[in-house]
Amino acid sequence: MPTRSSHQPRRYRLVDHHGQPHLELDEHFDSIEEAWAFATHWWQQQQPAGAADTHVGLGLEVSTESGSWRTLRHSSG
Repeated sequence: MPTRSSHQPRRYRLVDHHGQPHLELDEHFDSIEEAWAFATHWWQQQQPAGAADTHVGLGLEVSTESGSWRTLRHSSG
């Protein structure tokens, strides 16, 4: 008999340089790629036309089975 898994799908979220959910990007995403694409699009919208590329410090967390969050990437900002 197959075992039923209680595993919840992993969710991802973007965090600021303090490790807190980002104020403007506080969404839950289905994949790392989806989170970074959302962040990239948001950041491009924030930049004035013709402005030099700047760095934004964002970290990434993943949900755990216990309902907490684990850091995958610390913000470099």
